[in-house]
Amino acid sequence: MASPRHVLIVEDEHTLRLSMVRGLAKLPGVDVRGVASVREAKHYLAHTTPALVLSDLDLPDGSGIEVVAELERLNIRVPVVFVSAFLGRFRSRLPSHGNLEMYEKPIPLETLRSIVESKLTLDEDGAPSPFSVADYVQLAGMGRHSVVIDVRSKNGRGTVTVRNGELWSAQDLHGEGIEAFRRIAFLTKAQVTCRTLRAIEMAPRLLEGSTESILLDAARVTDEKIHTGEWDPIDEDWSDVAPSPESQPAATPAPINEPPADPTVGRTPATTVPVHQERAFAEAFERGVDALLRKDYHAALQAFTEADLIAPGERRVQANLQRLQAMGIV
Repeated sequence: MASPRHVLIVEDEHTLRLSMVRGLAKLPGVDVRGVASVREAKHYLAHTTPALVLSDLDLPDGSGIEVVAELERLNIRVPVVFVSAFLGRFRSRLPSHGNLEMYEKPIPLETLRSIVESKLTLDEDGAPSPFSVADYVQLAGMGRHSVVIDVRSKNGRGTVTVRNGELWSAQDLHGEGIEAFRRIAFLTKAQVTCRTLRAIEMAPRLLEGSTESILLDAARVTDEKIHTGEWDPIDEDWSDVAPSPESQPAATPAPINEPPADPTVGRTPATTVPVHQERAFAEAFERGVDALLRKDYHAALQAFTEADLIAPGERRVQANLQRLQAMGIV
C-alpha cells in the first residue's frame, strides 16, 4: 500500500482550519495536518516532509513567507499555495518561488480540493496522455499553472516548460527555444506527460512573447511544412511522431482554448452566456480544465457537461466534450 501524501495547512482561524482539514482529508491517499502558527509549522516540518503546503499569509506570530523560508532552509522543494485576504499587502514581499501560487479568500472548498488534487497529481510522473503539447500548454495557460511537459518517442525527446501560464522554454535533442517548440508542439503520436514545475528546475527563459502568439506561430510553420512537404532533417529524426501531409492536412492549435478574435474578450463563444450565469459557466469550465490537467477525465466530463447546459454550443466546451468522447469517456 502506497504511503500517504502529507498536506500541511497553516491557518490561524480555527473554524476555517477545521473545515479545510476535514474537506481535504476526504481525498484518497492524503494525510492532512492543520496548524495555527509559524512556530507550529516549523515544528511539523522538523519531523515531517509534506507533499504540499497551504498557508495563510497573515499569522499571529509572523507570516506565511516565513514558512516558505523554513522549507528552503530544510531543502524541502514542494508546491506552496497561499490562501489569504491580504495578498496585496504581501505581494511585494513574496519570494521568487517557481512552484508558488496565490488565491484570494474566501475560496470554495471544492475549488481548494481541486487545487490540491491538481498539485499532488501533477507532481508525479504520470502515464502517457492523449493530449498533445499544445493542449497542455493551453490548459496550463488558462489556469496559470507552472508545469513541465515531457515529449518522448523512440527517435527523440523534448521538454516544454510553462511558468505561471506563460511559455518559458523548450528544448529537444536538436536545439532549444522557438525552433524546438515548433518541432514538438503538434506531434500527434508522441508520448506526452505533464507534471508540476519544481523550484529547483527553474532556468532562464528561452521563449519570448505571449503563449497564444507562440502557439499560432508554431501552427503556421507546421502548416507550411505539411503543405509543401519541406520536412527538414531535424523533422525526419522525429519521423515516427511527426505528422505527414497524408495523415494531417493542416495543423492548428488545439481547440481547447481557441484564441479570441477580439483581444478584449476572454473567450469566443458560439453562443452567448446569460449574464446572470457567467460566473457559474466560468467556474464549471475552470473545473473541467483543472480536471483535465490532473487526468481526472470523468470529472472533466461532468464539469464540461454542466458548462454546456449553461451555454449550449460554446466552442471550447464542445471541443473538450468531443475530445473526451473520442477517448471513450462517457
